[in-house]
Amino acid sequence: MPVKLSGTLVIKVITGRNGQFSVGDLLTPEGEFKVKDSILDQFEEGRYEGDFIVDRFYMSSYVSRGKSTTEIRAQVSDISLSEAIEGEQEASPSEPDPIVTDVQHVQPADSNAIVPAAVLLNDEVQQDTQKDELIEVLGIELAELARNSMPIKLDPLGDRTLFRRQIRLLKESLGYEFISKEQTWHPVTTGAGS
Repeated sequence: MPVKLSGTLVIKVITGRNGQFSVGDLLTPEGEFKVKDSILDQFEEGRYEGDFIVDRFYMSSYVSRGKSTTEIRAQVSDISLSEAIEGEQEASPSEPDPIVTDVQHVQPADSNAIVPAAVLLNDEVQQDTQKDELIEVLGIELAELARNSMPIKLDPLGDRTLFRRQIRLLKESLGYEFISKEQTWHPVTTGAGS
């Protein structure tokens, strides 16, 4: 049964062999817990205060760099922020990417499919290619929002590899920025603030 905890989530961004990922320490009056859910991957490094819905607590262990680590994890499914202070946090020990260590992760069959290079003959072909990429990564509904420069809220509960591709597409290719208090991506041109 989910519980709501108030506290501070300290998020650290780490670069691993699969790209950047985020991990967090949830500091509450009830205790301190590790958070390694994909919902964190869209946040910048920083300290976030608010309420956190935790679906479950569980023990997890992994081996990295010759050491075995056991930790109590909180599976966070929803975040409601009252304050967000983005910025670099203290250096912490290196951690493995949750995509590698989580046994629940299932790689979709086509996520690493080789796409043949195409020679773009005109702007119309290029627009069709961009439209196809938007639909492939975001899905039809979110792709339509992106084409119309509308705010987008991603679902972090699906495949983590796809979620990271969505974040990269919005941030690097489409010029969106993540507004942490809303947990929504906005086009930079709309003037949305953090």
